[in-house]
Amino acid sequence: MDTAVQNLQSLYDKLMSQVHLLNENIDPSFIQMAQNFEDCRRKWLRAVQELGASKEILTKTETERGALEVKLKHARNQVDVEIRRRQKAEADCEKLDRQLQLIRDLLTSEGSSNSIQLSAEQRSALAFLNTNCQAASNLNTSRRLMTIDESASILSDISYDKTDDSLVSAFFLSGNETLVTKTTVTVPTNGGPVEAISTIETVPYWTRSRRKTGKTYTTMKYLPLGSNGTPQNNGGVRLHEFVSKTVIKPESCVPCGKRIKFGKISLKCRDCRVVSHPECRERCPLPCIPNPCATPVKIGEGILADYVSDTSPMIPPLVVHCISEIEHRGLHEAGLYRLSGADRTVKDLKEKFLRSKNVPVLSKVEDIHAITGLLKDFLRNLKEPLLTFRLNRPFMDAAEVSDDDNSIALMYQTISDLPQPNRDTLAFLVLHLQRVADSVETKMDIHNLARVFGPTIVGHAVPNPEPMTILQDTKRQPKVVERLLALPVDYWGQFVMAANEQPNLDHLIIENANCYATPERASMLGPLTTPEHHFNKTPSSSSLSQRMKSSLTPRFGSKSKSAVAISRQGKFFASPLLK
Repeated sequence: MDTAVQNLQSLYDKLMSQVHLLNENIDPSFIQMAQNFEDCRRKWLRAVQELGASKEILTKTETERGALEVKLKHARNQVDVEIRRRQKAEADCEKLDRQLQLIRDLLTSEGSSNSIQLSAEQRSALAFLNTNCQAASNLNTSRRLMTIDESASILSDISYDKTDDSLVSAFFLSGNETLVTKTTVTVPTNGGPVEAISTIETVPYWTRSRRKTGKTYTTMKYLPLGSNGTPQNNGGVRLHEFVSKTVIKPESCVPCGKRIKFGKISLKCRDCRVVSHPECRERCPLPCIPNPCATPVKIGEGILADYVSDTSPMIPPLVVHCISEIEHRGLHEAGLYRLSGADRTVKDLKEKFLRSKNVPVLSKVEDIHAITGLLKDFLRNLKEPLLTFRLNRPFMDAAEVSDDDNSIALMYQTISDLPQPNRDTLAFLVLHLQRVADSVETKMDIHNLARVFGPTIVGHAVPNPEPMTILQDTKRQPKVVERLLALPVDYWGQFVMAANEQPNLDHLIIENANCYATPERASMLGPLTTPEHHFNKTPSSSSLSQRMKSSLTPRFGSKSKSAVAISRQGKFFASPLLK
């Protein structure tokens, strides 16, 4: 009996211990498990909702893709229809040309029994048939562009000179049409002025076997009068070299901002890739700056040389297009460069300029301050300032020299030490800022522009300056910009010329810049007079410009280190320079 009671008691104790164990530890575990279930339920619900949203997006995308495929099909059909229409029109033209040939043979042939006797007046009226036939026969004989009429053929051997070298000419290389250019030169016997008349005709290039697809490309090289056969004009500024093509994908004209529709003729520069209507060609921004082959991996992390081409002038295309648009629309805007544009617009424009293959149309940007902000942002975020880290202190020291002669001398010397991309870009920018300062409506004189562009152009001597250095440089930077803007326009203008143009600097006179005189040019091979005879002001012996007279001269030209470039005409040898 006692044993049974003890067994029951031990069993009861075990049950009670298990009950106490369950009461003490199981509740938190069950609560945690319930929370885990709730978290899983929420994640499941979120996944189901995301799945539904993704399905909706997928459905919408598939619908858009289907619509685009339909549009693409219609566009292809339209292109095929246009090609067939063109082929039919060319066949009709060829048929009409054969009929005209028969009529010409019937009317103008001589000594034939079938020929019609015409009077001299009638033959004169029908003379154009002979000209058209001759051009067509030349095209059928050779599939290349041929010279139709030579301007020298009417001149004698004595009076002949290469007059047509200075005439406006255009060369078309096309698979579907040929440009026939006729230049008539009239030389009066009484010694009067020579007159030249040019006529341009487009003759279709007919052939029986034609391609069903393809574009018509025309290479046009515009050679202005007096260019000597080089694509440079306007004082040596590099001009555009346009390529003509038929538009398949609509593009925007950079000068006017309007769309160039399907099937129309557009012009595209082969160097800088600017696109325009044929009638807007003269309004494209100059100089033509070829796009560089590559840009830095990340926008804003490269130096200036990474954004320029290998040909002079070495100016980033972004700077050229921004300044061109600002001068076109912004010279009447009060507070130009002082007011800021929308950051989002500036960022988008910079991305398009540095990443897109085509030139963005700045004429569509309504806010001119966004374009000025783009220019300042580009210069400010360069890895190295425009005046470089190495020359930062020399520029500041030169600007703070109290004597004007010495300050100008040091400034010229420091500018000549700049890398060519930095120097050319600085010259182009300073010329623009001088025009902005001359505009009264902008209310931005040299002092205001210097305060705005001081940190942007000058920067600091180190990549990460200390706060005290920033405070000190902020007071000195505007002085550098003021000194740069005070230099003559002719001095800056030489740097934006093309590489093969040598400026004539006889008219360049820098007041009080005594150390920049060159030897007398009265005699080509005679004795030279010293520069002291030409000084308007004689500086003291302690003057810096007097001490540096033999070593410091403004370095004209993009690559040469000579002091002053002389005129080409009338000189067989360059005048010696002071060493």
